[in-house]
Amino acid sequence: MKDIRTVSREAKTNRIETLSDGVFAIVMTILVLELTVPDIQDLFAEKQLGLKLLEMWPKFTAYAFSFIVLGLLWSFHHYIFQYIKRINSRIIWINIIFLMFISLLPFSTAMIGKYAILSTTAVVFYGTNCFLNILNLNILWWYVTKNSQLLINDITSREIMQIKISFGLALGLFLISIGLSFVNLYIGLIIYFLLIVWGIIATIRSKNIRLNFKKN
Repeated sequence: MKDIRTVSREAKTNRIETLSDGVFAIVMTILVLELTVPDIQDLFAEKQLGLKLLEMWPKFTAYAFSFIVLGLLWSFHHYIFQYIKRINSRIIWINIIFLMFISLLPFSTAMIGKYAILSTTAVVFYGTNCFLNILNLNILWWYVTKNSQLLINDITSREIMQIKISFGLALGLFLISIGLSFVNLYIGLIIYFLLIVWGIIATIRSKNIRLNFKKN
């Protein structure tokens, strides 16, 4: 029989999911703070405001892109946790490191919004940030599938393998896109965009989200 300390270490997932949802909500809100209203003298506001807003298109694009990226990462995180029935200290720390890199995305977004078409470093930094987030999801899934007592009872080996392949493929493609960014930053940006489109399609077509799921 497990003692009290063991039971407390293997708590249910509610608190870690609540923390993660809160961090995602805050980070998604912080993204918009980079979009500052142009400072124009009142006399020229009517003539210049439209032009100034057009000049901000890289920042608007980076904001929209990162908001969708965060939405996808949140959905992937939820996707994994629907299969986890309890957590332990290792899962907690894997998740904390994941949230650390999630919280870095506003900085990465500000950098790519300002320098994306000028600096390979900005493009590589942003891609690396996304790569590390996906890497942490891979580590989390690898760990819980190696410790079957942490998983729900009715998960199938096929579901486990499908998720491993999908997350592993995303990880590999982001690594390739980072490498290609050193060759041509525009190629890197295009591949980032295509990866996000692929992620959206994959989540929409997924049949494995258990909306009425009860962990046991």
